[in-house]
Amino acid sequence: MCKEVYLTLKITGIIVEYNPLHPGHIYHMEQARKQTGADYLIAVMSGSFVQRGAPALLDKYTRTRMALLAGADVVIELPVCFAAGSAGDFAAGAVSLLDKLGCVDGLCFGSESGNLEELSSAADLLADESEEYQQVLRQHLKDGYPFPQARAAAFSFCSPKTDPELLSQPNNTLGIEYLKAIKKQNSPVTPVTIKRMGSGYHEAVISSDQPMASATAIRAVLEN
Repeated sequence: MCKEVYLTLKITGIIVEYNPLHPGHIYHMEQARKQTGADYLIAVMSGSFVQRGAPALLDKYTRTRMALLAGADVVIELPVCFAAGSAGDFAAGAVSLLDKLGCVDGLCFGSESGNLEELSSAADLLADESEEYQQVLRQHLKDGYPFPQARAAAFSFCSPKTDPELLSQPNNTLGIEYLKAIKKQNSPVTPVTIKRMGSGYHEAVISSDQPMASATAIRAVLEN
């Protein structure tokens, strides 16, 4: 009986930092439930340190309580070796946690694009790295380009019809890494993306006509 009940449940994972939690994050949780039909929402969250190695604004226990009160059903800590790593490491560790739970049906993430097909095509290209892609990448690195610019140039060369700005937007970049991780880990987790609403990721000012300020702007206000 319990097994039959379990099989009827739908569980969606989200990967978060909540540094700090804001209305945009709550919108993400609401849309994750709505668009996937989730009965339960599992959040994989960084602990005391977040991406790029900075200490979190609030301790992990306070942020966990905030997440649970805002709508998550379970919060699982992402180990610091992944949480403070590169976007690729962050994504690989978080996707692996959701996959190994063995009960997660989908992963819902936000992106500036909001176009899963576009992001998936980029992920396929970057995951496989054709010889053509590698040659262009190596040449640009040899010419002195920083890696992000060299990668963008190689990507544009191999996928000229794709918006070159796709790789320059932070949520798109992380979303592509999630999709790469799902592909490389051969995970059955189904990806879903929702379009980011409100202020941009790097927007450092809270605008009175924008109901969803960025975490960057909120941290700046608190720091000042």
